[in-house]
Amino acid sequence: MDLNELTGRFLLLFFSILVLYFFSNRKDNETINPLMVIVGLCTFSLCYLFTKIEIGAGIGFGLFAIFSILRFRTQSFTVNAIIFLFATITLSILDIMYPFEKIELLLFFQIIIIGFYIAASIIVNKKASKYLNAVDVKIPLTGDFSLDHKNIRKTIQEKINIKDFEFKIVLVNTVSNEIDLLVFY
Repeated sequence: MDLNELTGRFLLLFFSILVLYFFSNRKDNETINPLMVIVGLCTFSLCYLFTKIEIGAGIGFGLFAIFSILRFRTQSFTVNAIIFLFATITLSILDIMYPFEKIELLLFFQIIIIGFYIAASIIVNKKASKYLNAVDVKIPLTGDFSLDHKNIRKTIQEKINIKDFEFKIVLVNTVSNEIDLLVFY
């Protein structure tokens, strides 16, 4: 693989990841950290290295184990972030490992993956865009309070006087006896 081919593959990956990143961050209530783009670029670099040196499959399993351990030591990711990571890793492996003689198939797979990602992103965002505003709400957790959906909804309506909304429980704090909610309206 010469420098021109490597540069072309890298640029294809880079612009593909930028398109994915743009369509991943269209939701107002969650965004993907821009540093996650580096995961795809690092995977690209590692796969290139593995094609140039003689390494057994054990190294790949070792890297998988390291990433699994790190996964349990970090904050949990949203579904959107996990899908973005999986798509960038898949595209980076495809870009570096697919034979250059079959560049048409590589471009076909790239377009299909990006197309499905964009279509799914648009469908999800249309469903999520019903509520464009969000506010943090804390409600007291009293002894007779239950986490019933209707009960929480009634308490939110009394507190902020909004009829049409959705909510997500962020934290049930038993120390301060509060429930932290994210209300979308």
